[in-house]
Amino acid sequence: MKVTRVSVSNFLSYKQAAAEFDSGINIITGENASGKTNLVDAIFFASIGRSSRHTREREIINWDSNIGARITVKLEKKFSKHEIDIYIDNSGGKRILIDGQPIQKMGELMGVLNIVFFSPSELTLIKGSPQDRRRFLDISLSQQSRMYFYALQRYFGLLAQRNKILKQYKLSSTLADMLELTDREMAKVAAIIINERNKHIIALADYANASHKKLTDGKENLQITYETENLNFDDLENDIYKLFKVAYNDDVKQEYTTTGPHRDDVKITANDIDLRKFGSQGQQRTSVLSLKLAEIELFKKRTSETPVLILDDVLSELDESRRNALLSSLVGIQTLITCTEFSKENFINCRAFQIKDQKILIQDI
Repeated sequence: MKVTRVSVSNFLSYKQAAAEFDSGINIITGENASGKTNLVDAIFFASIGRSSRHTREREIINWDSNIGARITVKLEKKFSKHEIDIYIDNSGGKRILIDGQPIQKMGELMGVLNIVFFSPSELTLIKGSPQDRRRFLDISLSQQSRMYFYALQRYFGLLAQRNKILKQYKLSSTLADMLELTDREMAKVAAIIINERNKHIIALADYANASHKKLTDGKENLQITYETENLNFDDLENDIYKLFKVAYNDDVKQEYTTTGPHRDDVKITANDIDLRKFGSQGQQRTSVLSLKLAEIELFKKRTSETPVLILDDVLSELDESRRNALLSSLVGIQTLITCTEFSKENFINCRAFQIKDQKILIQDI
């Protein structure tokens, strides 16, 4: 899989810009705040349906625009070509077209363009909250499985409904009966989510450890475990339903749902050290990179396509040995690397761009 062309209008810092990418390594240079991250964020948006940094759609429209923003991404897969068009109006309304046809559900976008994204903010995958680690799983799995994406959407809709009932009717004698139908349906979709996450982590673990050994010159073993309640995976739906019943009194007291996949976590250790609590910044950074490289291998195995890798301002954060180990892993992967400057000696047969004055210029190397 590769992105062949990206064009944007009134998107973040860009009034109008376009770039055509090579199938190998693409270097995007420029000063800080020049728009490098904004360019790769357009690709992230075309893959996931939202920005990697901005929570509200209105925020991605160029402040000087009164006609909204547009992103167009052209891509090629092994046996097909596609074009993704995204329009954001001034009120933040979003319209997405795939090959000229408007989509009816966001799930239709999932899997059209697969990406693996790594930026300094991704360090929260290790040192951040459980929510950050769940987000990593959900973005990866949603691209690989529309069933998972729809289950996730359904679960959070039911969760909001259940929490609303707990808050509004906590003193009602019929509260337990009111929750019964919701609990049954939540257990059904929660079982899909937990099962898929657990399988994903098991499959990810070996690839991540292999990448980590390469990045650390064999000095560290990386272990990854999905942390959920003590559940019987042979009867997962029923076990989750029982958990809701056991947690009922706590849920009523707290006025929200205290158990379920929205509370799960991922344990990440190196040489039996829990990196979430005790890992150094270097260990955390290397572990995230190992997870991202492992994610690429899982995409290839599950979809038979190699995802596009985006490395946003991370090379400067790595020492020379880790940087060289990373670059040697990029063979056969379309990679977009943003950086303030680069050494020609480190990159062979790559395409280079320079961002200057909100323009994307091809750079001689």
